[in-house]
Amino acid sequence: MKISKKLVSVLLVLTMLVALSVSVLADDTTSTYTITIDKATSGHTYNAYKVFSGDLSGNVLSTITWGDDVNSSALLAALQDDAKFIVSGTNIFASASDAAGVAKALTGQKDNSDIMKEFAQVVGKNLSATATPAVSGNYDADKKEYTITGLTAGYYFVKDANAVTGDDASTRYILNVVKDITVEPKSSVPTVEKKVQENSTKYTTDAGYGAGYNDVADYNIGDTVPFELIGTLPTNYADYTTYNYVFTDTLSAGFSVPSTFTFTATAKTGDTVTDVTTSFTSTVTAKTDGTTSIAFACADLKTIQGLTAASTITIKYSATLNSGAVIGLPGNPNEVYLTFSNNPNKGSEGEKGTTPTDKVIVFTYELDTTKVDGSDTTKTLAKAEFELYKTVDGTNNYAVVTDGKLTGWTTDEAKATKLVSGSDGLFKVAGLDDGTYYLKETKAPAGYNLLASPVKLVITATTTNGQNWTNGQASGALTALTISVNDSAAKDGVLTGGTVAATIENNAGSTLPSTGGIGTTLFYVIGILLMSGAAVLLVTKKKMANREN
Repeated sequence: MKISKKLVSVLLVLTMLVALSVSVLADDTTSTYTITIDKATSGHTYNAYKVFSGDLSGNVLSTITWGDDVNSSALLAALQDDAKFIVSGTNIFASASDAAGVAKALTGQKDNSDIMKEFAQVVGKNLSATATPAVSGNYDADKKEYTITGLTAGYYFVKDANAVTGDDASTRYILNVVKDITVEPKSSVPTVEKKVQENSTKYTTDAGYGAGYNDVADYNIGDTVPFELIGTLPTNYADYTTYNYVFTDTLSAGFSVPSTFTFTATAKTGDTVTDVTTSFTSTVTAKTDGTTSIAFACADLKTIQGLTAASTITIKYSATLNSGAVIGLPGNPNEVYLTFSNNPNKGSEGEKGTTPTDKVIVFTYELDTTKVDGSDTTKTLAKAEFELYKTVDGTNNYAVVTDGKLTGWTTDEAKATKLVSGSDGLFKVAGLDDGTYYLKETKAPAGYNLLASPVKLVITATTTNGQNWTNGQASGALTALTISVNDSAAKDGVLTGGTVAATIENNAGSTLPSTGGIGTTLFYVIGILLMSGAAVLLVTKKKMANREN
């Protein structure tokens, strides 16, 4: 922005503008003028208050007097009492006694944007109680322009008329010499994202969030699931004297937080990462619908040194997928929104806005296994016993299951849950991540052979592991689910309910000849004959022996 050495250019300094254009007019004391606010947002209404009156000739405002819309005595006193106007040990308005004196003091600070910003704040606090702002109410949605018309020559203070809400922010006060001018208000809002870490090789790209962090993941019930919240700051962060910043995170009913809740908060500015955990507090609230709300709040980010508009704030914490988790679709969605200060002007620090929510989703699945007769697969077998395990770094981890739902894993096989087939041959384990598992038969049904080796099961889920899952719909996050048994061709599972089915066959033992009936009689007869023959042989040997003697 070019700043002239003339007083009029000093008065053209805008405290919240990134663009300014001024039309040079011939001397005119009767014309009225228009302020056009370009790139205006729907829902904003702007009021213009005259601070100085004067004669406008070309680019020069002369014969400066107070405008009717300010409390001139209170304004002058406030200017002279404000320590922010002290330059080189002296308040720049100390010798001013009227509007012309104030304008002259501003001339000497033409390059000091902080002085002009503070001047606007003081003006905003000292408007006349009877001030009647100029309002046109004309917003052109197509052009995104808001116009204030019918203004006489002077120096005007422009502000948002009402507090804004939602994902919006008020414009910092604007000061401008009025001719037909176009200004571009400078306001900005932060953004927030939530990420969940996938624990498999489905998604390992960093993408700036850390390895594996994205919008979709799947886990076992009982697993600890890492989450990450990332918030930005508004481009006009420097204009705020205080800045309230609160993440409101909601976990679905399928997640539990530890009784002793811990989190970390970091601020990243450029390549510098600073631990700011102690600047935030966490409040965990269990809701009646089973969800859990966690608020991570910093009452004033301005107390953290070194933050700029380019800084980001990251919160990391973990929660446990529990037995209340939804199996398969529609999954277990989790979301966050940010509450933030949205008015940089003094006296409006309590005004807040909220961002749209950002979501992630976590899935888990169910294995349904049916035990059948190997020679007649329509015949189901009851009372077969199995252990389910997975191998982690060469060590078998055995499933611990309660009421058909996984609750955890143990490396002690003696503590593994025995999965017993019912009268329909079925047993279930809900709450499994996708991956490779093994079923080891520990007891076969009566009359059947025990399986010689474990059954290999590969559950494969196709999930949209990226940074933007389709329209935030669960069906766009989980698109396929299959199972392969002992490396056979994969078979489709059911997405709604998240089930995959495996059939395991048992073969009956061999049928040996019976030892009852005629077979027994035959043995008796043969035995008698053998005994008789032995007796005859014994008698014959004795007779022969007697003859020899």
